[in-house]
Amino acid sequence: MKRWMVLFLMLMMIFTLSACGEKSGGDQSAQGSSSEEVSSTSSDQSEKQAAKVYGIGEAAEANGLAVTIDKVEAASSEIMLNKAGDGFTYLKVYYTFKNISGETIETPSRKNFYIVYEEGPTGDDSIMTSDDSSQVMLGVEGRDQRYMARVELAPGESTSGWMIYQRQVDKEEVTMHYYSKFINVPPDLVFRFMAE
Repeated sequence: MKRWMVLFLMLMMIFTLSACGEKSGGDQSAQGSSSEEVSSTSSDQSEKQAAKVYGIGEAAEANGLAVTIDKVEAASSEIMLNKAGDGFTYLKVYYTFKNISGETIETPSRKNFYIVYEEGPTGDDSIMTSDDSSQVMLGVEGRDQRYMARVELAPGESTSGWMIYQRQVDKEEVTMHYYSKFINVPPDLVFRFMAE
């Protein structure tokens, strides 16, 4: 009797396991469609990552503005109230903003532009910092040529100025992001160039 019971239980386990295998097999086809979705999503992300990266002198367009990084140069630490952190130096980035829309618009905040130390898919995934020009000492030559945010530009008008960032000394290539509103999304514009 015990043998029949053991045999019966073993048969039940085999049928149960084979039924589970068929069920998960059915799930695999459902998962297959979700992997296609994942594949589609990852290809969308790679397209975003493969989006145009702008260099110095190239006009990039976002939200009715043409944004150009005109030039970059090393900024003397002597013009700053605070010294750059260990492994960092100051970089002066010159921008031009042109209104290419048909209506009057405001120029972006200084906090819309970031120098990126480690790039991720969104600003929240990146390690980066925004403009540091508030640390420029009074009386510095050209201080009044700093970028003035929130200036109203009529259609066709432009404004220029510079911002200062701390860049990593050991990296010659610099990446900068522009975010029109929030940083928890991919950047609206990406700039990449060699620092001096």
